[in-house]
Amino acid sequence: MKSFLKQLLLIAVFQISVAPAYAAHPLVTEDTGTQGIGGNQVEVNTDWLKDEGVKSRVSTVTLTRGIQENLDVFLNTPYALSEPNGFNDVSLGFKWRFLEADGLSLGLKPEYRMASGDQEKSLGDGRSGEALTFMVQYEWGPMTWLFNIGSERHRFSDPTKQQENRRYINKSSVAMLYELNEQWHVLLDSGVRSHQTKAEKTDPQFAVLGLIHHVNDDLDLDVGYKKSLNHTETDRQIGIGVTYRFK
Repeated sequence: MKSFLKQLLLIAVFQISVAPAYAAHPLVTEDTGTQGIGGNQVEVNTDWLKDEGVKSRVSTVTLTRGIQENLDVFLNTPYALSEPNGFNDVSLGFKWRFLEADGLSLGLKPEYRMASGDQEKSLGDGRSGEALTFMVQYEWGPMTWLFNIGSERHRFSDPTKQQENRRYINKSSVAMLYELNEQWHVLLDSGVRSHQTKAEKTDPQFAVLGLIHHVNDDLDLDVGYKKSLNHTETDRQIGIGVTYRFK
């Protein structure tokens, strides 16, 4: 626990000394924004990864619906495009912003992960799982600061994987977004999470640099580069995405 908090503090210091971020692809940190009653959002993105010389590609489609001004429901469908290809575990969840005051907002994101991925292809756990994320957002002039901390529960149907892997994965991240103008935002994100394997003592750490282009009120385009900060994280990842909102 002390090691985890120390890593979190180091990442927070690193973030404060650098710059911007936002809670949309290509970033990891989630914001507290919601779609409002009757609002819909479709996010489609794809990422090219390279780790220890092995290349892969993944894609995700996320559908979000606003059911209250401060409450969304979403469906997240990740898909592996490289071999072995197929759906990973699909998740269903809520985003609830429960506090707003003077540029500060707080929220919770509970999530239920279904056992839809093929465990034999390493595309899923084989059993359902849950996740909970606590979100903080603070807006100050052209900058938006984001902070997440959360935990995931993984339950494997394979007894060997259940024995070798951690049941709970803790994670935290800090992000910043800088508004260049109404159309362009520069962003930076960084985080750490528990390594899935019990035998590995070094937790993966990453940093993401990206750009979001707001074409209009309903359409965003983005591009990002994710880089490992230590040997247990995926070496690098390049992604592009499209976000469309409608009622």
